[in-house]
Amino acid sequence: MSSIIEFFVACDDDAAVSVAGAGPSGSFESTTYGNFAVWSAIEEWESILTSRSLEEIVTSGGPNVVAGGDGVPVVLTVPGDLTKALAAADDHMLSSAAERWVELRDEDGDPIDGELAQEIVKEVAALAVGAVRTGKSLYCWIC
Repeated sequence: MSSIIEFFVACDDDAAVSVAGAGPSGSFESTTYGNFAVWSAIEEWESILTSRSLEEIVTSGGPNVVAGGDGVPVVLTVPGDLTKALAAADDHMLSSAAERWVELRDEDGDPIDGELAQEIVKEVAALAVGAVRTGKSLYCWIC
């Protein structure tokens, strides 16, 4: 099964939910990718960038679903701690986080290309910078 994954910035959950059916392209600042394990990625990025254990992240609930499910597009809120950590990270830290993410995906038997991992982490971090600067939130739409 193939997925479209789009990270975007919105002012609140209601605004994010408003694009659940069609996606955020054209409505919000966003970046789009093809299929990868986005739920795991969000948890792994948060663990890596906040120096918290992955187990702690997973047991805390991970990303919050604000819309969708059961065969319809899903909108997730990216955890605030992750958004802040992405926004605060410098280029070296983001590169290191992407490298560690690649290692974790390899260990899980779900590899991701290193260059693509770098691109995804850095583009999502750029969105996080905008979200933090404007007091908005970071979301993820999965279709």
